[in-house]
Amino acid sequence: MGFFNKKPQVIKFDQNMCNAKVDDNDVLFVRVNSIVEKKDAIVEVPMTHVALLIKGGGDCRLLESGNYKVFDTRGEVGDWKKGLSVEVVYMPKETDIVICWGTPDRFIYRDPFSFKTIKIGANGEFGINITNHDQFFKKLGGARSEFSREDFEERVLSAVVNEFCDVFCQVAHEKKLTYEEFTSDKKMIASLIAPILNKKFDTQWGIELSNFIINSINLAEGDEEKLEGFIEDNIENMKKTLSDKERRAEEERLDDKNWEREKYLRELEMRDKAAYYEVLKGANANSGAPKAGNFCPNCGGELAPGAKFCSACGKATAIAKTVCPACGAENKGGAKFCSGCGKQLS
Repeated sequence: MGFFNKKPQVIKFDQNMCNAKVDDNDVLFVRVNSIVEKKDAIVEVPMTHVALLIKGGGDCRLLESGNYKVFDTRGEVGDWKKGLSVEVVYMPKETDIVICWGTPDRFIYRDPFSFKTIKIGANGEFGINITNHDQFFKKLGGARSEFSREDFEERVLSAVVNEFCDVFCQVAHEKKLTYEEFTSDKKMIASLIAPILNKKFDTQWGIELSNFIINSINLAEGDEEKLEGFIEDNIENMKKTLSDKERRAEEERLDDKNWEREKYLRELEMRDKAAYYEVLKGANANSGAPKAGNFCPNCGGELAPGAKFCSACGKATAIAKTVCPACGAENKGGAKFCSGCGKQLS
């Protein structure tokens, strides 16, 4: 008997006072306290759970699966003998909880096209993942010995719905969503709302709302008819608004195209003035505008018909050409090799 008394005390999940089982996914945490009887006591954490080891109501340590000593130092053992409290809180690593949600009352949204206020209701579902066990316990623990799915729904559901209403209005306003898109794009709307909700609840509650789904978005009785009546009365103005939007988009596209053309001409003028003036003459010819006179290939000044020399710079107006003695191809003045056969010209 003396040999067995030397074994350390082992604190286990099934010592909880709620008779909760390890495979009970409806229990989000159970507390085991006032159980340390030996200074070499060990906490056993099952593979499916993590545990918070809390000593003296303040020192809190998160334990993954495995076995751990309750006391790390002789000082802690001394404090325990003087009355230091010790408790272990077990929480599942993964939860298998799906919660259905719905707005108990409709909330108000202003339609971006008609500027009429409408009342909206919504419902859906989401799952729960505990992302920060310490934060989760601090937010929901209190003095409870156990926290079940029903307890969780009671606490968190109203918070999720309240946040949903605010975030929905924020997203719908930024995207200028109409009531028709509420029905056709529920999946897209949920994908925009979920990251915002998750950021809030991860920070404040230590949880993630996984697989956030909107099943339906509906309007108060009479609101849909009110909006459809507005559309029928203002269909021509709405068409004009859409055509004006398309016209502005086309103007912006042409402005971008003109800017690219001007950039190309400036670069061409710096590289090759003769080619630059040829492009200008071609543009005038294709534009349908009255044809301007010839341009001097040297300075760009306008030339009188038949002028052999420029009145602005005095230089010859004809672009010098070199004829290849081998193949007869015409080459630009100053060319060193023939563009037709490749032979050296000078």
